[in-house]
Amino acid sequence: MIYTAIDTFYVTDEQIANSPSRKDGIDEQTEMTLRLFGCELIQESGILLRLPQAVMATGQVLFHRFYFKKSFARFNVKRVAASCVWLAAKLEESPRRIPQVLNVFHRMECRRENLPLEPLESHSKKYAEMKMDLNRTERHLLKEMGFICHVEHPHKFILNYLAQVEPPPELMQEAWNLANDSSFGKVKASFIFSRS
Repeated sequence: MIYTAIDTFYVTDEQIANSPSRKDGIDEQTEMTLRLFGCELIQESGILLRLPQAVMATGQVLFHRFYFKKSFARFNVKRVAASCVWLAAKLEESPRRIPQVLNVFHRMECRRENLPLEPLESHSKKYAEMKMDLNRTERHLLKEMGFICHVEHPHKFILNYLAQVEPPPELMQEAWNLANDSSFGKVKASFIFSRS
């Protein structure tokens, strides 16, 4: 069982090793590649939507949390990433309209697959399907998390701790880089901040 409280979300090493994706036959390397791809989609879409970095980091945490409960084999990475961005923007009080999110993800997909960049018409069948998928996937996200979507980012804690100990600038930069980089990996989702 995954322990979830208002401001915490912990996953054990055993749960990481036996994730729902692994049970569906997805190997560790493929799972990590899909996690990285999803986080890159969230980061890129956040930049295109001109969202604050906190929204992108929140979206990435939601993405990781979701895939610790559900399998990559059962939920499309692109749809989940889009829903994480949309939900995170609302949670971080920087909401974007559905057409904005869908247009950005449509454009990103066209670029990645070398398709012509055609606008997504709001009355098209594809738009209606994407909108329905976005809403449905957001409901799955909320349901799987028990509507507990609070995310506590490590950056403010790093600033507080570093202010107390006054370390050299190199250590401060290293700590900040680790916090930023952790958004893309399991570290962020499991709150395991250990360093060899």
